[in-house]
Amino acid sequence: MGCGCGRRAGSTLASGGGTAKSYTYKVTLPSGEDGGTYLTPLEAKREVRRAGGGTIVRIADTPT
Repeated sequence: MGCGCGRRAGSTLASGGGTAKSYTYKVTLPSGEDGGTYLTPLEAKREVRRAGGGTIVRIADTPT
């Protein structure tokens, strides 16, 4: 039995065989301006740090 250390944390399929949800991250700057939309939370956090503050909202993308 292996320990599973190299295994990925998540699966590409949701439980029940459905499709997995994907997310984008929308940044709003402290001035109220739109800071853009990012594919990973790390990119969004970098933008908030670069701008000196702001908020990040996770948006679920619906598969087409």
